Amino acid sequence: MRTIAKLIVGTVLSGAVATGIAAAPAASASAATASAATTVSASQSTFAGWKRFERGDGRFEYRWGRSNGRYWLDFRMWDRDRHDHSYSFFDVYYKRDGRWYHYKRFTSKDFFSTRIVFGKHVDDFRIRGGYGHGGHYGWGGYHTYR
Repeated sequence: MRTIAKLIVGTVLSGAVATGIAAAPAASASAATASAATTVSASQSTFAGWKRFERGDGRFEYRWGRSNGRYWLDFRMWDRDRHDHSYSFFDVYYKRDGRWYHYKRFTSKDFFSTRIVFGKHVDDFRIRGGYGHGGHYGWGGYHTYR
């Protein structure tokens, strides 16, 4: 009886030790990979995370960053009510030499997503969302990356 108990305890202990030994390199490797990835992304860009706002039936999400001296902007927009005749609008502006310029207006009746990479000459940018049709839009306030 004692021999069987010792055998079972020995098996359990050796299994636990083997599992710990196998898990330790994997854990340290994933920790090293995570810290390296964090360092790389932090050195390449500033990231503010996804932000969300609404205007009418339009829903807008955006995030931004800066990489290699250029700003980038990801955004998504969609309508909550796809069966009316109104659309969501997303305006993008950029600032160069102290003056604001209209970059582009995006529109969607359904889901739309894209990435914009601005040139190195851009000092700042801002966005706004709107909702409506026939030239009658309900615009929200401007959102800046800061």
